Amino acid sequence: MLRDAKIQKVGNVRPPHASEQAIRSHCTGCKDCISACPEAILVTGRGNTPFVDFNEGGCSFCGVCAEVCKEDIFDLEAAPWQHVALIGEGCFLNLGVACQSCTDACDTGALTFNFRHGPVGSIQANATSCTGCGACLSICPTKAIDLVPEKALAHV
Repeated sequence: MLRDAKIQKVGNVRPPHASEQAIRSHCTGCKDCISACPEAILVTGRGNTPFVDFNEGGCSFCGVCAEVCKEDIFDLEAAPWQHVALIGEGCFLNLGVACQSCTDACDTGALTFNFRHGPVGSIQANATSCTGCGACLSICPTKAIDLVPEKALAHV
């Protein structure tokens, strides 16, 4: 699915299972979750609170950040995130260049290569399978993938 110009991309992303409200109410800025993250994708943001930086890779949802947190921030019963990946017009395939980097990085199979579309194929995104882990973001050579609110795709 290609990016719809009307869909707003997700801005700053908090750690999985942590809401903005919970972080603002309970985070002390101790940075325990940041130093414990095995993927090293958590970084310090405003107010010394954690944000996700997908430039280094994706989230494996290992739960280590929640385990080390001493505050009431993480709700492991809730969905990790409410966003999904969306392929934009800048994808190499739209330029006639063969590439499948994002599909190789997608552990859930939410991004698949369609050989039948266009001269070199296309990437199909399945929002139902996408966990929003972000693994496809750092691997995309043209940065053509954005995270968008899952609910926004219901109208596309």
